[in-house]
Amino acid sequence: MSQTAKLAALLLLAAALPIASAQRTTPPFIKNAFWQPNDLQQGSPAFFTVELSRVPRRLSGKWIDKELTFFKSSNPKIWYALAGADLETPPNTYELNLTAVMANGKVVHDTKSINIEAGNFQTSEVQVPQNFVEPNDAEKKQIAEDQQFKNRAFAHLISTPEWSGNFITPVNAKSTPSFGATRLFNEELTSTHRGTDFPIKEGAPVVASNSGTVVLAKALFYEGNCVIIDHGQRFFTIYMHMSSIEVRAGQQLKKGTRIGLTGATGRVTGPHLHMGVRWNDAYLDPTKLLGLTLPKLHEPPKTRRRLPTPQRRR
Repeated sequence: MSQTAKLAALLLLAAALPIASAQRTTPPFIKNAFWQPNDLQQGSPAFFTVELSRVPRRLSGKWIDKELTFFKSSNPKIWYALAGADLETPPNTYELNLTAVMANGKVVHDTKSINIEAGNFQTSEVQVPQNFVEPNDAEKKQIAEDQQFKNRAFAHLISTPEWSGNFITPVNAKSTPSFGATRLFNEELTSTHRGTDFPIKEGAPVVASNSGTVVLAKALFYEGNCVIIDHGQRFFTIYMHMSSIEVRAGQQLKKGTRIGLTGATGRVTGPHLHMGVRWNDAYLDPTKLLGLTLPKLHEPPKTRRRLPTPQRRR
């Protein structure tokens, strides 16, 4: 091989090396991304954990046409989001689109595929007083006013999460497999049950499933005595059919705070508590929310041990 040919070959090799080196050393934007529960169904809540290779200014996402707001953990490279797939989400594969703004202002994107499987929902027939199937004009007016109160409550926005740790069962009772059930009232009216029922005698205490702010505490036509708690970032829990309410709108609650007593108010067949979960207009299965293992975000302040006052000698 001539000197000219050797020189040309070396130049070609040198030109190729920087490209190969850049391809090898470019780190991935996302080191790890996972969610619980592992297998998501229609109506499943989803707790997302995303670990990044570098610390971002902020992380956001979009999934099933809904915006996700991530918040950072104690490790600035690990971010969380509490969300879910609506009860009526068609089973399919959906892209989780992630967008991070890095410290230098650069915007980077990544995508993960998530399967939503079909849920197994029941059907049942229910007998209730006829006015809950065919309300009169005055009751229709109340129903319309109630809807305005609920719309205002669900429009409430707290930008940061107020919940901390696992959500707890609001009453001392087992739930029925009632979420997502199709119910036929008095053989006339078909309705989808968007919460979970806990059969329990009247007068039992009902507690807040997690910390948050009360955004509605009022008697409604269908829901009876109803309390809605905002846990931050458009995540709400709903408590219906209570015999009494012991909190007020605007009140900040700690997890486990008593909010009322169980009852049989509104459209019911007997005493029970209806618990609902709503995120970003999507209705989620409360029993699956109660099964999530969630991090503690707000540690209670430590109580200082008070030292005994020294006694003076006489």
